Amino acid sequence: MGVLVCGAVFAEEWPMERGGPSSSGLAASALADDLHVLWKYSVDDAAFEATPVVNGDTLYVGDDHGTFHALEIKSGDPVWTRPLEDTGFLCGAAVTSTALFAGDYDGTFWCLARNDGTVQWSVALEAECYAGPILHNGAVLVTNEAGVLTSLRQSDGAENWKYEIEAPLRCAPTVVAGRALLAGCDQKLHMVNAESGTAVGTLEIDSQTGSTPAALGGRVFFGTEAGTLYAIDVDQPEPAVAWTYRDPLRGQSIRCAAAVDERLVVYGSHGKSVYALDPQTGERKWDFATKSRVEAGPVIAGDRVVVATAKGRLYLLDVADGSEVGQYDAGGGFLASQCVVDGRVLIGNTDGTLYCFGDREHVE
Repeated sequence: MGVLVCGAVFAEEWPMERGGPSSSGLAASALADDLHVLWKYSVDDAAFEATPVVNGDTLYVGDDHGTFHALEIKSGDPVWTRPLEDTGFLCGAAVTSTALFAGDYDGTFWCLARNDGTVQWSVALEAECYAGPILHNGAVLVTNEAGVLTSLRQSDGAENWKYEIEAPLRCAPTVVAGRALLAGCDQKLHMVNAESGTAVGTLEIDSQTGSTPAALGGRVFFGTEAGTLYAIDVDQPEPAVAWTYRDPLRGQSIRCAAAVDERLVVYGSHGKSVYALDPQTGERKWDFATKSRVEAGPVIAGDRVVVATAKGRLYLLDVADGSEVGQYDAGGGFLASQCVVDGRVLIGNTDGTLYCFGDREHVE
C-alpha cells in the first residue's frame, strides 16, 4: 500500500466511540475492496488507544500522554493540538458542533472547544474512564472504574444524576428508547432511565464484562468474560434473554463491542477469532481466524466488516461469508476500535501512529 493524498466533501460523521448512542458500530458508507494508506500521523513517546471521532471534515483523538489532536481527514494535517497536564486518554471522546467531551485515566472529565481545544470545563469523577461518553438530550453520560454512571450537563458540567453499581463499569452507556444500558462487572445488565437516572430493570448474566452493548431496534448484543455473546430484548418492562452463543471449542473472553445490522452481529474474542451470527436467531453464519486476539470492536461498512487485532493487523472481510478481502500489517497494536466515514477507515496504533485508509478513487 502506498501513501496517497485524498480529497472529498465529508457528508458523514462519527460523533461517539461506536458511531452513535446505539453503539451499533455501523458505518453509513461502504468501503472499497482495495484500501490504501492515504496518510499517517505520528506522535513521539505516546500511543493512540482511543477511537477517533469525527465532526465535519475533522477527526479528534486523545493520546495516552494527555494530548488531544484535531486533524484534517483529507490530509492528516493538524488543525490544533491541546496538551493537558498529568493525564492520558484510553477511550474515545464524543463531539458536537461546538464541544468535545472526554474522560481520562485519572478520573477527570473534560469539555474542550471543538474549534481550538481550549478547556471549557472539567469535572473530577470518582475513578478512571475506560469507555467513551454518550450524548443524550443535552447531557453527556459517562461511566467509570468506580462503577458510577454520571449524567452531566453539556453546557457547564453540572451533575444531573448518578447511578452506581458495586463493581467497575468499563462499557459505554448505550441508549435505547430513553434507557441507558450498562453491561457491568457485577455480572448484570442494567437498564437506567437516561433522563432521571432511576433503575428500570436488571438481568443477571454468566460473567463480568466491560463490553459496550450494541443495539439493533429493541435488542442489544454484548459479550462476557466467559466467552458468551448475549442477545437481550430491552424494549419491555424487564430485559429478557433472546438467545446466547458460545464457541464450544474457543470460548475465550469477549472484551470488545460487537457491531450489528439487520444481516449479522459480528464480534471478536481473545480466542483469536471473529464470529458472525444471525441477530434474530443466534445461528452461527461464519467465523474467521485472526491469529491474534481482538480487543477492538469491528465495524460493518456496506458489504464489508473491518476488524483490527492487538498485533496491529487490519482485516477487511466479506459480510456474506467472512472471506478475507484484504489486510494490512501495521505492527504495533490496535487496541481501540476504528471509525469509518465516507469510505475511509481511521484508526490509531499503540506505536503512536494514526492511520487513514481509503480507496484510490478518493485521490484527486
